[in-house]
Amino acid sequence: MNLAITGSSGNIGGMVARHLSTPSLPLILPLRNPAKAPNLTNCEARRFAYDDLELAKQALNGVEVLFMVSAAESPTREQEHLTLVQAASEAGMQHIVYLSFDQAALDSTFTLARTHAVTENAIRQTNMRYTFLRDNFYSEMMATIANADGIIAGPADDGRVACVSQCDVAQAAANIIADIACDNHHHDNQTYTLTGSQSLNFAEIAAVLTEITGKPHCYHNETVEEAFASRKAEYPDTPDWQIEAWVSTYTAIAKGELATVSDDLSQLLGHAPLSFEDVVKAQYAK
Repeated sequence: MNLAITGSSGNIGGMVARHLSTPSLPLILPLRNPAKAPNLTNCEARRFAYDDLELAKQALNGVEVLFMVSAAESPTREQEHLTLVQAASEAGMQHIVYLSFDQAALDSTFTLARTHAVTENAIRQTNMRYTFLRDNFYSEMMATIANADGIIAGPADDGRVACVSQCDVAQAAANIIADIACDNHHHDNQTYTLTGSQSLNFAEIAAVLTEITGKPHCYHNETVEEAFASRKAEYPDTPDWQIEAWVSTYTAIAKGELATVSDDLSQLLGHAPLSFEDVVKAQYAK
């Protein structure tokens, strides 16, 4: 089958492309700037934009399976996703593997998860088969979430997060796409929740960071008002929707929406996911 992978110049898309790159498996890499495509075997970069219906249809011409990562965070991301879903459907796509978000819902506390719910609903309304990969917050982000003084500040209370490694998510996505390419249909219309094997609060995350980096880390539980004020003071040019998204990262954790550990990822990988400690060690070994 002809496969297309969006976001191949980024982290997840790039790792998925590298996992799947073989002489026998042709890959299409739709990119806004094809010059940024990774140099991989049997790959064709095509000019593409999420918000350009005709250009997206051209980029997806002849493609049967699409791995769709999110467009860049912006006020127009929801419409960009809907445009791409329409383009994929009109281009005759058979199966779309969409990188969504854990507990995506129209009323998710984490504001950016709402776009994922809208996108999932749009995909379900087409004739395409689908696989939704709902990943938790990334462990790589949590490994760098403290400020320069080692303080993690946010209104998460004692909430827990089952954060997951980007490396594991990419490997799981590649495994699924490889199965689909072999005409295996057991991923058809399935939703997988991708988490790590631990659920940690921020005090525990800070303790791991302290132990591995040798630098003291701690968690400061801000009020919601303090969180908005501190971010507006530090990033005065940041739009309100972005600051709300940042703060809702913590409030979603406080409400327990990202705490549940799933075994979907271990089933897809065939082994246990990387621990948060594993990810931190890898991050600070670079």
